[in-house]
Amino acid sequence: PWDTPADDVIALDPDGIFFSNGPGDPQPVTASIEAARQLFGKFPIFGICLGQQMIGLCAGASIEKLKFGHRGGNQPVMNLRTHRVEITAQNHSFGIVFPSLGALLPQESGGIDSHPNDLRFWVENGIAPVVSSKSHGRIQLTHVNLNDGTPEGLAFLDAPTFCVQYHPEAGPGPTDSHYL
Repeated sequence: PWDTPADDVIALDPDGIFFSNGPGDPQPVTASIEAARQLFGKFPIFGICLGQQMIGLCAGASIEKLKFGHRGGNQPVMNLRTHRVEITAQNHSFGIVFPSLGALLPQESGGIDSHPNDLRFWVENGIAPVVSSKSHGRIQLTHVNLNDGTPEGLAFLDAPTFCVQYHPEAGPGPTDSHYL
């Protein structure tokens, strides 16, 4: 359940932890956010949709309500690592603010040292930028929504943690996201 304490999860000695999708605004799910904080770095973690937002909050990200929510099974997302477009299924109104995770590391971000206003800048330049988080090490932006330039995926480079904002299990691609 969403409010399972981290100690209960640790007692299970899982191979990995999955933070799933869920309803609405992630701010009220404080129990899950606190569990994510306590479990980070101890186990491999994967999150989707609300799970990405909780992992982002755990790492210090700000959350914003999107001007237009992402709905339906035809949302184009660029994988910045492979430079391939994935057709994704989404159903959410909130998202993380990538620059709030930390300062860009120019040596790992194509020499760029300041955050652009639109994350599609990274798509246009073929770069998967990396920020430095005070609490969570290096975090790479891995996916960007091509419709509005919002962050769609993160990889924590110093811990076995990654997340995407969409629903890879929905398969609208139909196999675009199977690697996840």
